[in-house]
Parts: sequence; C-alpha cells; structure tokens
Amino acid sequence: MDRYLIVSTDGHAGLPMEGYRDYLESKYHAAFDQALPIQRQMTRLAEEKLLLSEFNDNWRRGIEDDLKGAWDGAVRNRVIDSDGVAAEVLFPDGITEQNAPPFGAGLALKPWGVDPELQWAGARAHNRWMVEFCKEDPVRRIGLAIVLMLYDVDEALAEVKWAHDNGLKGILIPALMGDKEPYNHPRYYPIWAFCQEHNMVVHTHSGPSPDYDYALPGAIGIFLTEFAWWAGRPLWHLIFGGVFEKFPRLKFALTEVSEFWVPHLLEMMDVRASVKHTSGKLGDFRSNLTMPPSEYFRRNCWIGASALFDEGSTAVRHQIGIDRIMWGTDYPHPEGSWPNTHEKLVTYMKGLPEVEIAAMLGGNALSCYEVDVEALNTIAARIGPLKADFVEAAA
Repeated sequence: MDRYLIVSTDGHAGLPMEGYRDYLESKYHAAFDQALPIQRQMTRLAEEKLLLSEFNDNWRRGIEDDLKGAWDGAVRNRVIDSDGVAAEVLFPDGITEQNAPPFGAGLALKPWGVDPELQWAGARAHNRWMVEFCKEDPVRRIGLAIVLMLYDVDEALAEVKWAHDNGLKGILIPALMGDKEPYNHPRYYPIWAFCQEHNMVVHTHSGPSPDYDYALPGAIGIFLTEFAWWAGRPLWHLIFGGVFEKFPRLKFALTEVSEFWVPHLLEMMDVRASVKHTSGKLGDFRSNLTMPPSEYFRRNCWIGASALFDEGSTAVRHQIGIDRIMWGTDYPHPEGSWPNTHEKLVTYMKGLPEVEIAAMLGGNALSCYEVDVEALNTIAARIGPLKADFVEAAA
C-alpha cells in the first residue's frame, strides 16, 4: 500500500450538554435540569481561564460545521476522511464544544466536590450514547467507557462488563485519586483481571488537576507544568504496586501528556527500584517486581501522543520505544493537529524510516486495540497520507 494507515488514539466526542438528558434515567432529570445552567456557566468561565474565549471563538470561525463532528457521525466521518484518519479512539469531550457529560463525569473526573451517584449517572449517560455512536460505524470508532472505579468496585466492574458486552474497547479511569484507595490497592484486582482477559485497554488522559486558583499569578504555568504528572500518576502506582506483574497482559494507555519527559521518568523509576545504599533504610518495596519498572512500561503501556507531539517527541521515540507511541489528532480541540494533520505529520516525521512512521501512525494502535485490520487498511488505501510525502528528497 502506498499510503499510511492512521489510527488516531486521541479523539473526543460527546453530546451538546442538553442532549445527555435523553440518556439519563428519569429519576435524575430534575437534578439535571437544575444543574444544566450551572454547568454552562462554569464551562464558559473555564474557557475564559484555560482557552481564552477570544482565541477559541477566532479558531472556530469558518469551521463551525466541521466541529459538529463531535456528536454528528456523518460530519465526523467526512472530517476524519479529509484528515487522512481511518479510525479513532474516542474519549469524552469538554470545554471546546461545551459538550462534557453532566454531573462532573467529564475528562476531569474529580472524586471530590461531586455526588458519586450523580457522577455515575452522568458517566452512564455518556457511555450509553458512546455505544450508539460507535455502532453507527464500529470499524472506525473505538469507544471508551467512563468508569468511576474509585467508589464501589463491584459497581465499577459491572459497568466495565456492560461496556465490553456493548462493543466498547476500553475504559477511562479517574487519574485523580484524592482520598480514595490508590490503584496499587488489591481491591481493584477484579477490574484489572477482567480488562486483561477481555483486552479492555485502561486509559488516563490529560485534563484532571487539583482545584487551582486561576486568579493567582502564574496559575496557568503551574497547571502546564503539572498536568502530565497528574495524568501519569496512576502509571507508577500500577508499576510499583505490582499490578503489571500480577496481570502481565493488562494494557494501559497514557494520552496527551507530551512525550519528552517519559525517558527520564523511566530512568528515575529504574534507579528508585534498584538496590542502592541510599534506599536501604526504606525496606523492601521491590520484591513484588521481577523486572525493572521500565520493562513493565515497555510491555504493558503505550503513550497516546497527540496535541504536544513535535520534534521533542520524535527525538525520544527510541528511548520510549518505537512500538509504544501512538499518534492522535485530538480532534476537535484547537491544540490538536486537525485540520492541518497532514502538514504537521510531514513537519515532524518527514525523513524518518517508513517502518517507524507506520508504527506510530497506526501499527502500534493495531497491536493495542481489537480492531478490524483488513477493513481499516481498505479505508487507509483510500484516504491515508501518501508515503511519498514523507520521503526526504535526495541531495
């Protein structure tokens, strides 16, 4: 094939806020009606703080119809066709299109300041809609279920099983653990076991963070420094907690956190796990591991590289593992590559070996997720970017 297969591992989809009412149990309608105007107001305030509404409004100008692909399947297929994308992993959406799930069940997934019952209602409403959205085009849409596993494990496991039975390919878990039991706790073993057995990929995604006071100087800079740390924190719980030792086929994807820092993290974890004079007083915290932390990462984990993918990312691709990096467009967010995906790909990947480009754009995702490879190759043969565009001209 003379074209590359792209599986974007960072896409976002969700209904306009009011649309989620139809997917809620009726007993939550009154609470939804009361919360909706508050959610609208808070989203707009967040946009002004985090995105700058003027920037967002200018960016949207002229592409409003294409942005409806956040919830309209026909528009979405047209948009990703033009972007050269054969399939997408679909996370919930949020500020940009004001279409986050209700009751605090969006990407932030904070386990504090919310009513757990209502947050679960919002998550299930999104999951029900996501199932419908993916069934419209099950080849191209790799849907994820929001699973609030920090509360009741049996309830969370039931949702994971429901998601699997209804065709979703993975789960999004809260990155922020608050005062709940962390992910190295054995109480979560039943969920990890089911995900391993049924190839349900576990995900965290950038966005969750503490409650910053954005009126203070430098708050955005602090957020930008820390956001990847918060999204990545479950990773070292799973590694040092022996979760990947006990569940060697469990898959974990860390999405939209940039990539340049990952080799340093792996090196630091390996040093911390090594036998050193300086760590002797800390006792035994490694006997549950049979490999260095970096080896668990390279066996069980993938990086969903999207909005922040640049020359810094390509520079460390071998240190991370060329088979661990999965491209994503971040559609429909302004910080992503859409609608200029082809130009950005050529800018940062031109001249790289074809086998490496093929792996990062789609091959690694094919290894991570259960998808119809033959059908996706057929789509890619029609819309994928030409391999010739990535070849450096001879001197």
